[in-house]
Amino acid sequence: MLRRARVAIGLAAAALVVALSAPAGHAESTTSAAPTAAGSAAGSAAGSADDHAVYVVQPRSDGTTYTAVYSPAPGVTADELRDTLRRQGVRGVQEPGSRSATILARCAPFVGTAAAWCGHKWDYGPFNDPQVYFLDHTSDSWPVTDAQVDWYQAPGIDAYYRWYTAGCPGGGRHCVNVYNGSYGTDWYGVTEATTSNGYFGTVTVKLNDQITPNTYAARRSVACHEMGHALGLEANNSTNSCMSDPEFPQHPSSDDFGVLNQLYPKPGT
Repeated sequence: MLRRARVAIGLAAAALVVALSAPAGHAESTTSAAPTAAGSAAGSAAGSADDHAVYVVQPRSDGTTYTAVYSPAPGVTADELRDTLRRQGVRGVQEPGSRSATILARCAPFVGTAAAWCGHKWDYGPFNDPQVYFLDHTSDSWPVTDAQVDWYQAPGIDAYYRWYTAGCPGGGRHCVNVYNGSYGTDWYGVTEATTSNGYFGTVTVKLNDQITPNTYAARRSVACHEMGHALGLEANNSTNSCMSDPEFPQHPSSDDFGVLNQLYPKPGT
């Protein structure tokens, strides 16, 4: 019954977006400015929430770039996770302070303790707001639906839930595949993306059964965190936000919403 309910929710959301999100003829520029010196300085002033994250960057022959941001598990330092990933054969693991790691970390707009993930945002397609669907492949122990409800409230971007068997609706709408599995004991979650000119192409979220406590609070928090990355947010210094290092806050903060509101302004503003 739960799976049927999830599918029903996803189909209802699809019907709603078709009915309410009329094309606006808006096409955003396909270029994205690199972080400025002022932006980098603001990132330093905003704090070091990203110091605990581990980044992977892999340029590809087709001109796109594969990027990933890992959230280390408790007791695992960022240096230890970098070493583990390299031993596993992962290419492009970034050292802290490297140019790529700096560009991929915290970026304007900054609102309070929240920040954007540099060079990672969705295009608008034919809509007034980017339309993003989280395609849920997870087991019942992960409350992806509840985490999505929080992100649906965010201004500037429309985040919907959809059970994966319903597929991606297309038509300029974007989809993020969300999976769970046993991925070892070194990280809670990872958000993987391909980007081009600062815009997302494909995005995948992986949630780790093996290390994340099997409690509603912990799993909603980790899902919320990785889904926030998939919308274009970086880590948040405030423990009131699910975008902070995992202490299991379950919801985004008003600062997170403020960043999304500025990252995705209404056309013409």
